Amino acid sequence: MTEQKSVIFNKNIILTFSKPVTKEDFVLKIKEIVKDILNLLRGNGSNNLGHIKFISTTNGEDYLQVSVLDINQDPKVEGFLKKAFEKIKITLNIIAFGVKKEEIDKKLDKELEKLQFF
Repeated sequence: MTEQKSVIFNKNIILTFSKPVTKEDFVLKIKEIVKDILNLLRGNGSNNLGHIKFISTTNGEDYLQVSVLDINQDPKVEGFLKKAFEKIKITLNIIAFGVKKEEIDKKLDKELEKLQFF
């Protein structure tokens, strides 16, 4: 078995929407993005994951975390957000094995474009 090197990826994003987005729609989209990142990792032969964490807040008083700690696990959602919002801050942190940082960044940019069409 070959040893897979770890990659640590961090990204801070502020998204502004033209109309209010519901918490439920946002969580569904973030879970889809996380699943797509997991598929990228699996497709590159990765069988290990440190974690994937999307931490979101609309005003610093609410907090929602979507996380995965195992490559074969579905995303787990914790915390709460306002019912609807037009602006949100997202902090993304990924520790993965067997994939290049540039591949994660490219995939994430493509996935985040989907959020712009709310």
